[in-house]
Amino acid sequence: MLLSELLTKLTCGDLEGEELDAAVTAITNAPSAPRDEWIDSDAHAYAVAILWHLAGYTASGDKLDELHEQIQDMFDEFPDFPYAMLEGGDGSALPYFEWLDTELAQRAVDEGGYDLIQIDGNGTDQMDALVVYRRDTNDIIQAAALMGVTIGRPLTYYRGIEAMVGKRPG
Repeated sequence: MLLSELLTKLTCGDLEGEELDAAVTAITNAPSAPRDEWIDSDAHAYAVAILWHLAGYTASGDKLDELHEQIQDMFDEFPDFPYAMLEGGDGSALPYFEWLDTELAQRAVDEGGYDLIQIDGNGTDQMDALVVYRRDTNDIIQAAALMGVTIGRPLTYYRGIEAMVGKRPG
């Protein structure tokens, strides 16, 4: 998959024309561009460049409710953060991501629904997530991996954490 196709899928087809061309050029050149000392590899340079160029499409936050507000802003109508659902829980983020997955799957049904993916590599504790078409998720993850960039589904990640600690049956 070409980088332009990856960026198109990461933005649900919204990034195009000169803006897409400029992002492709900048991301392609990221490993050879001057960079901060905390960017320790070409793959990390790619991840940071992708995040920077897709900032307008990215929800970022170090708290779930902050992340949710930004996801909510991406839609005309979207439910508020489910505080009541998480009250009295064990602090796990899994119930939220299961709930969010159901909400996203119910939108853009003709496109297979939406999915939430996370790009690793921003160098902070913030989660950087994008809402993409569910049908494109596996292609996005595989194409990014060819660049050394780690993209995953938070839902899958938190299910794995819970399975490892034995809190929920697999």
